[in-house]
Amino acid sequence: MTTVEHGYTIDEEASSERELRDFLKGLVRVVRPSLVVETGTYLGRAALAISEALAMNLHGWLVTCDVREYTPASYFHGRRITLRQCRGVDLPELRQADLVFLDSDYRERRAEFDLVKPGALVVIHDTRISYDSEVPPHETWVRELGGLLFETHRGFALLRKA
Repeated sequence: MTTVEHGYTIDEEASSERELRDFLKGLVRVVRPSLVVETGTYLGRAALAISEALAMNLHGWLVTCDVREYTPASYFHGRRITLRQCRGVDLPELRQADLVFLDSDYRERRAEFDLVKPGALVVIHDTRISYDSEVPPHETWVRELGGLLFETHRGFALLRKA
């Protein structure tokens, strides 16, 4: 565990900040969505935080996906989680979710956002930085959409899909 810029906590460089996971857990507790979708499972830390909130709510389900199997499905056994190995844009539940956490391949986040149903809440990770030299950080795009930007280590945004 490492403390980085602005005092945020990361377990390792590619995982979501611990504070972002706490935010997601609190958001799920307050909003009480029936269906949450996460694109970009990676090691499953955010998925576990979301599923804990769903369990506390006694309501809702998480569908999470990644193109690689970093986290075996058995890791989520007994939780309110379905893990799929696919791209986010290929996940049918992306179009049905009440809450979406976009944390997948940087090039695909805009296309994933376009598929989200109107009225859904969307959290977009990594808005301050880009892992792809050909794709600029998503800050400007999210600001144009009216999103609320949070200046964490890598940044994230919250918005409601119009």
